Amino acid sequence: MSIAAVAPVRATPMQCYTCNSNRYIASSIGLALSNNGVSTTTFHDLPEETTAEIFSRLSVKDLIKSSSVNKAWYSLINNPSFISSQIRKAVNFCDDNAVLIIPPFISHQNYCSLISADTSRVIEKFDIPFVTKSGSLKLIAQVDGMLLLTDLHIDYASRELYLWNSFVRRHRVLVSSCFKRLLDDRDKSYYVVGMGYDKGTDDYKVIRIVYVQDGKGKQFGEVAPKVEVYSLRKNTWKKMGDSRVPRLVNEMGAYIDGRYYWVEMKQPGTEEFNKLKGNELKIMSYDFETQLFGEFNVPNRVPRLFGVIAPFKLMGFEGSLALCSLDPDCYTLVPPKYPFPIWLRRQRKGVGSWVLLATAVLKQYGHPLNITKTGTLIVESFQSQRPDETHIVSINFKSRISKDHGYGKHGGPDVSREVLAPSTVDTSFPQSLIMYEGGKSLLKYAK
Repeated sequence: MSIAAVAPVRATPMQCYTCNSNRYIASSIGLALSNNGVSTTTFHDLPEETTAEIFSRLSVKDLIKSSSVNKAWYSLINNPSFISSQIRKAVNFCDDNAVLIIPPFISHQNYCSLISADTSRVIEKFDIPFVTKSGSLKLIAQVDGMLLLTDLHIDYASRELYLWNSFVRRHRVLVSSCFKRLLDDRDKSYYVVGMGYDKGTDDYKVIRIVYVQDGKGKQFGEVAPKVEVYSLRKNTWKKMGDSRVPRLVNEMGAYIDGRYYWVEMKQPGTEEFNKLKGNELKIMSYDFETQLFGEFNVPNRVPRLFGVIAPFKLMGFEGSLALCSLDPDCYTLVPPKYPFPIWLRRQRKGVGSWVLLATAVLKQYGHPLNITKTGTLIVESFQSQRPDETHIVSINFKSRISKDHGYGKHGGPDVSREVLAPSTVDTSFPQSLIMYEGGKSLLKYAK
C-alpha cells in the first residue's frame, strides 16, 4: 500500500487515544481540523517522532497489524529504539490490578488466563504454544512482558526452561546447557534459576546455579556451585568463572530492578536444618549488570518456622523487594484466621532495612503467590484436605476485601510428586514487544 492511500490521522493509529473527541485528539498533537472535524493532515505529513509517539500507544495486536500497512510503518515498528521505548511505556502503564494465572497442569488446561483481581472477569486468554515433560507448568519470573517458565515436576523443574511473550506469540525452549551432565543427574545436583535485565548490555539474561553434592552428601559443601548465564540477544549459555555463590537457596525467587533474589535454604536432613531459626536466614541476590552476588538478613520478626514449614514468597511492591509469609504461630482455628505479614525492604542513604507493610488475614491456610500494585495479595488456598484441590483467592490489605477467583488445582491423575509446589501467578504483566521479530508470521494472530 502506498503512503498516499493511507487513511487520515483519525484512522486506526488514532484509536489508541482514549479521548472522546477527534478534535481534542488532533489538537493535542498539533494537527489541523476542518470544520466538520476531519483532519486535513495525513500520516505522511507527521514528523517521525510524532508518528512513533502515536504508535507507542497502540496495543501490541494493533502494532502488528500496522506493521503490514507499508514499509515506513514496518521499519518504524521494528526499529530497536522504538521497541525499547514501547517496552518502557508498556511496563509503566500495565493494568494495576490484573493477575496472570499460570495453570499448574497444562494437560488439563492449555491456556493462561489474565483476570481482574477486582471482579474475576477474564480479560484475555493465551494459548500455551509448547508442551512440558510432565504436562505441568510454573512461572519463575516475568520481566518486561517476557515469561520464564519451567516444569512443575521435581524431576524437570529449572532444567526444562521456556521463554514466552504471549502477546507477540513468540517463545524459545532453552534445552542446551554448559552443565548438561550435571543437570541430567538429579540425584546428585540441585539447581535454581532466575531472570533479569542487564542495563549495561541492553540484554535480558537467565542465570542458572547448579549445586553439586559432595562426597559427604552435602549440596553446599566441598564442591563449589557452578553458574551459567543465558543471553537472549546471543541465544547462548556461558559459564561464569569463580562465581562465589554465597548460599544454598530456595528455587523460587523474585526479580526487582536489575537484581534477582532468593531466600537461603538449609538442606533437609542435615544438622543445620534441624537447628534452623527462621530469622537467621539470609536473602541472596544476583546483579545482572555487575555479575556479583550479595546477601542480607531476612526481617528479624519473621515467623519462627520461616524456611521450615511456613509458606512464603518473595515479590516486588512499589519498586522494592517484599517478603510475605504465613505466620503459623498466630493463626486460630475458631474462628479461622491465617495471618500473612508483608515486609518491605527500603533503602535509605545506601542502607537497607525492613519495615512491616501490612498483615493480611485470610480464612484459609495457603501459599502467598504475589501482590498487585494496588495492594491486593494473591494466595493459593486449600479448600479441603486434599493438596491437589486449591483456589486462587485475593485480599486487599487496605480495604480488607477478599475474593475467591477459583482456578488453582482441581484434582486429576496421580500428581503426588508435584502438587506440593504452589501454583504461580504474575501481577504486573505488560503488553510489550519483547521477543518481537517482525515479519508476516504474526499477522494471522493479529487478524
